[in-house]
This record gives sequence, structure tokens and C-alpha cells, in this order.
Amino acid sequence: MKLTTQYYRHIVPAVTVLFLAVIVSSFFLIRLTLQTELDSILLRSKLRVEAYVRANGRLPEVSTFNDQQIHFRRVAALRDSVLSDTMQYIPEQLKNHISRKLCFTLLLHDQPWEVTISEPLEGTRHLTILIAKIAIVTILVTLFLFVLINRSVLRRLWRPFYRSLELIQEFKVDEPGRPVYPESPIEEFRLMNQHFSQAAENANRDYRNLKEFSENASHELQTPLAIIRGNLDLLVQEPMTDRQSELLEGIYGSVRRMTRLQESLLLLTKIDNRQFTSIHTIRLDLLLQDKLQQLQELLHARSLRSHFELAETSLAANRELMDILLNNLFSNAIRHNVADGEIRAQLGERCLRVSNTGMGEALDESRIFRRFYKNGAKAENNGLGLSIIKQICDTTAMRVGYEFAEGWHSFVISW
Repeated sequence: MKLTTQYYRHIVPAVTVLFLAVIVSSFFLIRLTLQTELDSILLRSKLRVEAYVRANGRLPEVSTFNDQQIHFRRVAALRDSVLSDTMQYIPEQLKNHISRKLCFTLLLHDQPWEVTISEPLEGTRHLTILIAKIAIVTILVTLFLFVLINRSVLRRLWRPFYRSLELIQEFKVDEPGRPVYPESPIEEFRLMNQHFSQAAENANRDYRNLKEFSENASHELQTPLAIIRGNLDLLVQEPMTDRQSELLEGIYGSVRRMTRLQESLLLLTKIDNRQFTSIHTIRLDLLLQDKLQQLQELLHARSLRSHFELAETSLAANRELMDILLNNLFSNAIRHNVADGEIRAQLGERCLRVSNTGMGEALDESRIFRRFYKNGAKAENNGLGLSIIKQICDTTAMRVGYEFAEGWHSFVISW
């Protein structure tokens, strides 16, 4: 989930709750304000009635041209003024409405009179609802614009960050130069770019050191190994005892294994450093047919039968890597087979399955692709063949899997 999505998941509900609280609070505040204003109107009407009675010595005439109603009645004693809610019948609308009522008493010719002034709250209620609706619409529009503006602003603010990520993704340690990260006024992004630049510089330096070490090690090992093998070849031609021949054969086998190990480690280093970059469209079925022809002598020598089912399949990949991949797949199938065993290869549109007979138990799927993993006592095996297959698949966006069923070990390459 993107950071902006996570941000909106938190901020939008919080802002919505805040706006709802504002709407509810505004509704009650507006209602209270309008009711207070209506109470003021009733109190001003009271003052006018009292002033009229003092000036004219009689009760005023009651007007029926507005919703305000005034009633007079004799009472026994004077009482305090009281404001309250009541129901008032509006003849024009033929229904009752909630109203505010003010009751107070005054003296007229030494006789207490109760005056009741009432005014409907209906207009105030309608006005309150109208104002609340306007507030809701305003808040919804504000929320929409808030999200829209935030999205635009965040996209612009985060653009340098995503550009830096693209440069990191495109960065290759074997290419000269460092990525040039975009300038940003944001301090955190500038700090991030500084760390990225430093990490790229360290990676380039470590790669150069490792490459130089690998090349030097390869060069330095090749010469003594070649000398040892040459001297061993000469020594084999000299007369010697059976014990000497046995010891010499062991030394010769160890040198061969060292040579294969050196070649495999150098190959893994090249694959790790992505030195196989050229991509071509390969007819995989034709490549497998050539590989079968090359393996015929070895299969015959090991008394192994082969069965290939090849559909016409094209694949965009590095030819050298695919050749190494197939060599390791079939070398593994031959080396770990049984006497009079069988090898099968099935090529479909999206996968290649190479199966072989072998020992009657499954390999450890969690470890078979690790470097130097060995299952059994195959001393001539350096434990790097399957690791090379896995590394090639990871480099070329393919997948490799292992299956075991009814005595058959299968490696499936899919893309």
C-alpha cells in the first residue's frame, strides 16, 4: 500500500468526523442563537406593551396581521416573567407549531393583568435547517476539494522521491558514474539522496574491488593449476608402483575438482554482476535438440535412455546463459541418475521440465538450491550446479522448482 493511500485512510475519516462534529455543533449554536433572538423580540414586545399601558391607561389593541399573538386576562396577583415553549395554532396553515411564549403581569388601574406573548418557532426551525443544509454542502465540497488539492500537492511533493527510487532501480554497479538525484527543497529527501549517493559510491567501489579480486584470483589460480596438471600428466607417464598410481590418481582428481570449482565460482560472480546482458530471441526447442545430440555419447556411456517432447517455443534471453542453464540441468540429471536409468525433457509454451530417475527419496527442497549443498556422497560434485541454475533463473526473470513423484526427480523452469 502506498504512503499516500495510507495517509488518506487516516486523514479522510478524521477530517470527516471533525466536519460532522462542526455540523452538529453549528446546528445547535445556530438554533440557540435564533432562539435567543426570538426571546429578545418577545422582551421588546413586553416593553412596548408596558409603555403603551403607562401612556394610555388601557390595554393595547391586538393585531392579527402577523404570527405574533398577544392575550390578556385578569389574575389575582403579580408574578415574575417566564419564557417557555408552547404549541400555537396558526389559522393560515391550519396546524399547530412549536412557539416561544413570554408570560408577565402588569397593573392596570390597580388590577393585575397577565399578558401572554407568543411567536412561532417554525420560521426559526426552517432557517436553522436551511443553514445546516448549506453548512453540510459547504463542508462536503470543502472535503472534496481538500482531498483533490492534497492529492495534487502530495504528488508534486513526492515526485522527487519516486524519481530517486527509479534511479536506484536502474542503478547497476558495473556501470561507471553515480545516479544524479533530483533536487528537492525538502530536507528529508535531500538527506535520503545523500545516503543513496553514498551507498551507490560504496557499491561501485566494492564491486570494483571484488571484480579486481576475482580476476586476479582467477588469473593467479589458473597458472599453478595448469602447471600442476601438466606435471601430473608427465608424472603419470613415468613407471611407478600401484600405491603411487593410486595416490597420483587421487591428486589428479582433486586438481580437476579445484578447476571446476574455480570455473563455477567465476561463473556465479559474472551472473551476480549481470555481465550477460545481450538478449536475443532463442528457439529453445532447437537448442534442446542440439543439446541432445551433444549428450548422446555420454548417455550411451552411462547406459541411460532419453525421451524428449519438444514443442516449438521461442524465448527472449541471453544465449550463453541458456546454454549454461541447459548444461547444468542435464549434467545434474546424468550425474545423479541410476544405472540403466532414464532422462525426460518436456518443453511447453511456458515451461521446461527435465526429469530423471534416481534415488528413491525426495531432495530437501529448502536447501537444494543453496551453494555447496550436497545430498549423498558424490565427491566429484562441488554443490554449485543447482545454485547456478537458480542464479540464472533469478537473473532472467524465470522460476525454477523441484518435484518428486514415483521415483522421478523433476526440475521445472517456467517463464
